[in-house]
Amino acid sequence: MFTQLSDLRKGLVFYAIVIVLAIAFTFAPPDGESVARFSMFIPLGVVLLMLLVVTRDGYSRAGWASLGLHHAGFRGWPLAILGPLVVLGASYGIVWATGVASYNDPGLDVAGWAVLLPQGILGNLVFATLTFSLAEEIGWRGYLLPKLVPAAGAVPAMALTGLMHGAFHLPLILLTSFYHPDGNRLIVIPMFLVAFTIGGLLYGYLRLTYNSTWPASLAHSAHNYYWALFGSLTFATSPLAAEYLAGESGILIIIGYGILAAWLLRGFSAKTAERRVAVGDALVPAAH
Repeated sequence: MFTQLSDLRKGLVFYAIVIVLAIAFTFAPPDGESVARFSMFIPLGVVLLMLLVVTRDGYSRAGWASLGLHHAGFRGWPLAILGPLVVLGASYGIVWATGVASYNDPGLDVAGWAVLLPQGILGNLVFATLTFSLAEEIGWRGYLLPKLVPAAGAVPAMALTGLMHGAFHLPLILLTSFYHPDGNRLIVIPMFLVAFTIGGLLYGYLRLTYNSTWPASLAHSAHNYYWALFGSLTFATSPLAAEYLAGESGILIIIGYGILAAWLLRGFSAKTAERRVAVGDALVPAAH
């Protein structure tokens, strides 16, 4: 239909459709949790719409290869798994140590943790990486990020994609009572958007450095899993710990990911990433 659109316009059309559907989904009949889960497949669905109908890029090998799914990017997996663990683990550790919230002992001994923790990590990360997280990341880091890089530059495009990813969740926050219901919206929403913007630097770094969407999807899954895990081990009596300090987008999470992103990007070659996206090097296998 629109085969002559620039990369930037393709990205903007993609995002406009995603936001319209995100708003529409909040009026769907299922309960809030189901709506939240189903909405994670919106970016994937819109990518398919763009590739097969709007731009018809999906009728070429290069169109599919540009999504970054053609190799695994194994070298980025340790960072994808351990980065979120360190950030969330340190954040919740500070909350427990300062007494803002208390550690909720599940009653497991060392042997119990040794069995359940690896099972939980492997089971949840594998499942989420191949389903919910991947459905989102194909849209954000697979499709949108490479479309923004030529116009904005690599690092600004990472941050902008993260911000746009965060804004995608605003209909759920503002129009339902399921997602981030605690705390003052005037505080929670700005922190939420800042957290996603900074998180976008990590996910974008993984995507562009290893020329693969898989490490970004794995990091996304790891963040969600550790957030749920540490949240289940925390007894909080106010939004201070659950929303403002730790949680998905608390100030400690923002600081932690900010430090991690600054450390990663200090040696990042933006020019290499921009050239790779601009000339279509997604077709060339990168280091695994």
